[in-house]
Amino acid sequence: MFIGLVLRVFIQAMDLVVLAYMLLYFAMNLGFVALSQVRIRRELGMEQVRPAAGAVRDNFLPTITLLVPAYNEEVTIIESLRSLLRLQYPSFEIVICNDGSKDRTMEVLRREFQFVRTELEYDPHLRTQPIRSFYESRMALPAGLRRLVLIDKENGGKADALNACINAARGVYVTSMDADSVLLPDALLRAVRPIVDDPTGVVAVGTQVGLTNGARIEDGRVVDVRTPSSWVARFQVVEYMRSFAQGRTALGALDSLLILSGVFALMRRDLLVSIGGFLTKEMKTRVGVEYCGDGAETVCEDMEVIVRLHRYLLDRKLPGRVVFLPTPTAWTEAPENLHDLGKQRARWYRGLLEVLSFHRSMILRPRFGRIGMFALPYQVLFEALAPVLECLGYVLLVVTAVIGALDVRVAISFACLAAAINLCLSTLAVLLCAYSERGVEARTTGISLFPFTRLREVLLLMFVGLVSNFGYRQVLVAWQLRGLWDYLRGRKTWDKFARKGFQPRSA
Repeated sequence: MFIGLVLRVFIQAMDLVVLAYMLLYFAMNLGFVALSQVRIRRELGMEQVRPAAGAVRDNFLPTITLLVPAYNEEVTIIESLRSLLRLQYPSFEIVICNDGSKDRTMEVLRREFQFVRTELEYDPHLRTQPIRSFYESRMALPAGLRRLVLIDKENGGKADALNACINAARGVYVTSMDADSVLLPDALLRAVRPIVDDPTGVVAVGTQVGLTNGARIEDGRVVDVRTPSSWVARFQVVEYMRSFAQGRTALGALDSLLILSGVFALMRRDLLVSIGGFLTKEMKTRVGVEYCGDGAETVCEDMEVIVRLHRYLLDRKLPGRVVFLPTPTAWTEAPENLHDLGKQRARWYRGLLEVLSFHRSMILRPRFGRIGMFALPYQVLFEALAPVLECLGYVLLVVTAVIGALDVRVAISFACLAAAINLCLSTLAVLLCAYSERGVEARTTGISLFPFTRLREVLLLMFVGLVSNFGYRQVLVAWQLRGLWDYLRGRKTWDKFARKGFQPRSA
């Protein structure tokens, strides 16, 4: 009897904790929605009044190097590079690194872009796996593109390939990106605008990422965007809207952004070199070893490098902001089956835990400002702990049912509340992305983050947000727990999923 009473008190206490957690999460995300809506309206209005493409002939813009790491990307890399060749920017270069691919990546690159073997100016200030050879394209390059070069090296992972590209780069700023990314023609012009407005303050810029699933890609261009036919891809469309348009836009406005997507981000090259580049086990720089330890590595290099950049600047009291643009300038392909999606999410969660472990000394330390007192605790509380607490809730539900202490009405109320919160946040994220801003009164049509102009598509995405609560969410939690297990075992493999490629879609 005593044990039963203790269990009941414990369960009631846990119910209160879960309820408080859910309400706090909902309240914070409602605040994020409000901040994001203001930011999105401002960006869309600015694009209407002063389009980024209008600065294409501005010769005072900084030179940018696009870093393109490639491992087994023969299916997508041609379309991706074609999109880069169409970029509108006065001075940029493209440095590709073949990271020991086992497929025909090198063959298709050399054939399609006329690469010939050469010698490059290469400064190995960031240690990488051994370089095999250098190549430079002999094809006629479009206006603005100064160099198109290719590095072939031994396999070392994406971060290692990015570091090799940085060693060969000449740009003031570099972009980290994936070999399967598709960039809009004005992507660089949009990304560089915050830097032009605040050249000494902005050190890195991230942007919204769209999914090519369901879109039609022709000759390196995103020509039509529609909701994908796969339900797994549909769920991810809404997730990306919540993560980027709703979450990262607000965190950027609060100067609390800890991750810029590896699909496309812009960073100052000199600062990347100063902090030791992207984290690999080859990194031996003083800053890198001091912050992360000797021989450390992670599968979440895009988040780790931004956290380390914040830490470096705050340690030395240097100015530097990481900003986020809600407009989608980069597109990528998402997995369309649960197995590949699960491997991806397990890897992401494992990477999150690795980054929080490396930089745990920053958490709740006032000297690190908003990063230490808000951004990192937010990641711990609402990203790292969320799947563990959700799983614990399911276990408690079973336990209470077994001991006969389950109140069905309370259980149903909790389930409905959780579903309502997720539906509300998903719906608001969809509306943020579909919202159309005219910018000026003379305009009769506006622009939005995503061109989902058909009402049925918007309604479908709202419905997807509802359905995702029943089955899909639980599957992701299971895979995140797999990521936790992999982290505890010290697993470091990437678990890359196979790409379908950018296939033309009939209207």
